[in-house]
Amino acid sequence: MKHTLKLWAPTLALVAFCVGMFSVSINAEEISGQRFAYGLAQYEQEITLEFATTEEAEAATVEKLEMPIGKTLAISGRWDDTNSAHFQMSETMKKNGWKGSFYLNKCDENYAKNIVSQFKKDGNSIGVHTLRHPHLETVVPNRVFEEIMGNRVDLETKTDMTATTFTFPFGLGKDTPESLTTAVQQGEMIIRCGLLGGPETINMAKRMGLKSEQFVSPHRFNANDRDPNLETFQKGWESGLKQIREGWSSCGPYMALGTHSWQTSVHKDGFERLSKILATQANRADVWYCNSNEYTTYRLNFVQARVEKVKVEGKCATFRIYRFEPQETGAIVDMGLKAVPTPKKVACVSVSANENGKTLTVTEAGEFMLPNATNQVLPAQIDRIDNPTNNVLNAETFTCNEFPGLKIASRVNLEKNVLEMEIRNNSEKTLKNVKGHIRLPLKWKGETPCWYIPEITPSSTVKMEIALGEIDSAENLKTYALFIDNQVDFELGEERGRVHSTVTIEQP
Repeated sequence: MKHTLKLWAPTLALVAFCVGMFSVSINAEEISGQRFAYGLAQYEQEITLEFATTEEAEAATVEKLEMPIGKTLAISGRWDDTNSAHFQMSETMKKNGWKGSFYLNKCDENYAKNIVSQFKKDGNSIGVHTLRHPHLETVVPNRVFEEIMGNRVDLETKTDMTATTFTFPFGLGKDTPESLTTAVQQGEMIIRCGLLGGPETINMAKRMGLKSEQFVSPHRFNANDRDPNLETFQKGWESGLKQIREGWSSCGPYMALGTHSWQTSVHKDGFERLSKILATQANRADVWYCNSNEYTTYRLNFVQARVEKVKVEGKCATFRIYRFEPQETGAIVDMGLKAVPTPKKVACVSVSANENGKTLTVTEAGEFMLPNATNQVLPAQIDRIDNPTNNVLNAETFTCNEFPGLKIASRVNLEKNVLEMEIRNNSEKTLKNVKGHIRLPLKWKGETPCWYIPEITPSSTVKMEIALGEIDSAENLKTYALFIDNQVDFELGEERGRVHSTVTIEQP
């Protein structure tokens, strides 16, 4: 489904389109330099493989590796709620070469400075866990969306870290006649919020009515959060390996330990006990110790990125890879590939970054790891600009604190059923690759609308109207305020940035 977009800025070539997320088959569209697939922005890289003969080049194929070279298992930590003990958890994991993700509800300036900064330094990620930690089945859909999307906006702007994974408060509840929000509705809202996975439990997507790769989830086990115990840990570890061997997991060989940082509840030396437990499965060459964002990024590219052969010249074959931008998935991770037959040499180039060829290391089996282009980085700064009363646009009043001179305003015109947006670039730099995702509650049907503008030069203003799609008239969607996020990503000079331009609409 496409959404209409109107633009008043004659010097710009603007593209408006929306592509369904996680379609069964590749459903991608490229216009004026930007490609979206499954609702996520992609970019292109090319690799040139040199072979011993022209016949080898003609016959050559390249396939994606399910895991990084030499790895047979991915392991991560999962720790919920806003807890000062997360600092000790991060240190404990780091000591043993482990990484993980922390799923937070609240994050003030002190917590971001003193705790989250340690997470980031140690290679961990943050994730969404809702604003107020409710049982989601006990609240109406519009509030569920605000709990999830509002939490993501708050965390990203407080920490300047991308949050692309999610865990349920109290776990996914059972649907009952009294449930105000169903598991299927919760799953759809999670995807609309741009959350792509999380260490909830194995095959969580199925329980939410999603396709297997819409929500990347591991086998989750524990070591007893309150009283760390090696036997409990070992049983969970072996159970996970058994499930993976028997093909139960739809998300690959992926396990995650834990739920809460409560290790000192019974013993003061609880973290020391946990450290000894982690040490029993530390520093293994065949294990990828990662955070949730990293595994989710790798898995999505393994399943959904596209590799195509574009030309053969003599002994050289060129392949093009369409992969997701790291800002979409929340991590910068190399992509594993294998060429058959084994080439003598592999060089890569980023089409969008205009980079010269970089020679890659190739194993005897023809395997190699393809890094991201140098310009594919995570947002350095993330800001929010709120329109809490859905006021008529006046961009002068919607100023970015972290990006001086940049003004972004959003408003929903209910009568026309469009999102009106205005971007003013009063900075001295050109905004490039400006793209957005309008994250909507279930009041609107269909997919997440995506939009793209190649550039906005200094002293320029862009105004847009983006159609929001069909409105759902269900009674349970008429209760509670509507929270909408227009997520704007861009390049400003040498850095990438993000602004969440939010709108709140009170319902009668």
